[in-house]
Amino acid sequence: MRRQSTKLSLQIRHPSRDLAAVCQTLGRQPKVIWSKGEERRTPNGRSLGGKQDRSYCTIEFGRASRTALSTKMTAALAWLAPHRALLRRLVATGGRVSFYVGWFCDEHTGEAFDWNLLAALADLRIVLELNIYVPDPPAA
Repeated sequence: MRRQSTKLSLQIRHPSRDLAAVCQTLGRQPKVIWSKGEERRTPNGRSLGGKQDRSYCTIEFGRASRTALSTKMTAALAWLAPHRALLRRLVATGGRVSFYVGWFCDEHTGEAFDWNLLAALADLRIVLELNIYVPDPPAA
């Protein structure tokens, strides 16, 4: 059995739109959210100086797990499909919607994504961001 786990999130970026309203429409609480023009802050609230240059939010689809990534993506796409017009409008007005994948592995691994899954991503204008994390080498 492959020793891997994945974590799937939805990230939305937009040059100006209030993404709190988008999250409300989607019916999910964002893990992280800010609006263009807000003060830049660390996750624990410390000021970083300056203003946010765009709006951003991330919505998590659960914790990292060994469930096949394609299974997680299929479930998330089924939830997002009724919001097709909203997602396409965000992209058409300069935004970016993406599935952000944290892929944690201890050995060689992989997964195939069939064309139906990729077509559903494309139809909703969702970018796929794969971020692969391997363990740090042992200290010498």
